[in-house]
Amino acid sequence: MFSVIFIGLSIGWVFLLAFLILVGFIIGLIVGFLILLYLIGLLSVVLTDVIWNTETRADWKSLFSQGFFLFIALVFVQMPAFLINLVVHSLPIEIALFIVYCFIDGFVSKTIAGFYKITDHEHGETTEYETPTKPPWIHNQ
Repeated sequence: MFSVIFIGLSIGWVFLLAFLILVGFIIGLIVGFLILLYLIGLLSVVLTDVIWNTETRADWKSLFSQGFFLFIALVFVQMPAFLINLVVHSLPIEIALFIVYCFIDGFVSKTIAGFYKITDHEHGETTEYETPTKPPWIHNQ
């Protein structure tokens, strides 16, 4: 799911980045990459909640840092597929790599999202066991 949605976001991001570079050159390039990191973090938070029912932090700092670490991890993980495509470029291999890397990208995304998982302490809830109250027919002796 992450790979499919990310392809769509990447196409839109390329056009946005081109516009930002035309308007602001270096500043536009920096803003474009910040938007990319934010979108990757946001996509990861949404998919982690929807697919694995795991609630993660969604403040802007967490989205940027999660997007940054996920971007770096996916760049390194995708290197073998990139090298295979350089050597042998054909549609069947591209489809096979996409299917295989859907699972790999999902695993990497879930692993990184695990570092941003909201714990009970952040919700203010206690995880300690509370002693149940005694039924009224039991008298203290």
